[in-house]
Amino acid sequence: MANPAKPDRPSPRLYFLDPHSRDRLLVTGQQGKTEISLDLWQTTVTVVRKGDWFALPDGSGFPLPGAELLKASDQRSILVWRDGAWEKWQYTHPESGRLYKPVFVGAGKPPTVELSGIKMHITENGDPLQDTRHKLKALGPVRGRVLDLCTGLGYTAIALARRSGVKWVLTVEFDSVMLQLCRENPWSRPLFTLPNLSLLQMDAARLVQLCPEASFQGILHDPPRFSLAPQLYSQEFYQHCYRILRTGGRLYHYTGSPGRLRGRDLPGRTAARLKQVGFSRVHRCYQGVCARKG
Repeated sequence: MANPAKPDRPSPRLYFLDPHSRDRLLVTGQQGKTEISLDLWQTTVTVVRKGDWFALPDGSGFPLPGAELLKASDQRSILVWRDGAWEKWQYTHPESGRLYKPVFVGAGKPPTVELSGIKMHITENGDPLQDTRHKLKALGPVRGRVLDLCTGLGYTAIALARRSGVKWVLTVEFDSVMLQLCRENPWSRPLFTLPNLSLLQMDAARLVQLCPEASFQGILHDPPRFSLAPQLYSQEFYQHCYRILRTGGRLYHYTGSPGRLRGRDLPGRTAARLKQVGFSRVHRCYQGVCARKG
């Protein structure tokens, strides 16, 4: 297989102010103490508010966000401390113009991302980790080598790598903005530290062409919407997925249900294409389609 580009290490530590922490600071008295998080609730710290500033136990401190930034923020917006100031944690793709906005879900829960208003994870009555657990349950028991197509924020790849019996996970992401969010997001850091997890920057359609036959015992495919990446829903793509799976290997394909209200049935069409390339035991499962080889 050719040498695709490998993303660099995670960014040096950044400080984040989520809506829950921000509101705690704002309701605290001018000299009061409160507990907040500056890493999206992976850890907490007790800070002392001093007027328009708040101080950390080590003596360092940050100003409160300015009035204009607070007015422009909502209960989903996450602020990041960068270059000596708070700003919204979001990016605009330099080519497509799509807005990538990390979204706060709740204290103790990892953020999701909205791509021009479309959430990457199902968070109603849950959170991204619960969504991830549902996807892994749909994939079923896998061991050995597993391929995670379309990394996103990396939550499924991380969960797969931590599964008992999984020796190695290869995850691939083409989107440079999404990889930048992975480097910055505290919940995505295991992408760069788990010894049995490799992250590549590459087109998933190209990767499956290059992988040797029967390379993996499981594939989890969580692509962007069909309208954004139709090549990742093509019969040729599925043929390569079938080829690189070992006999008895499992595939989980997240599709969602775009166009359902207009009578479109993307999961049904996907299931039919998977059957055409040779997959057996093809059936609908959590927000997508499951299949086996042989």
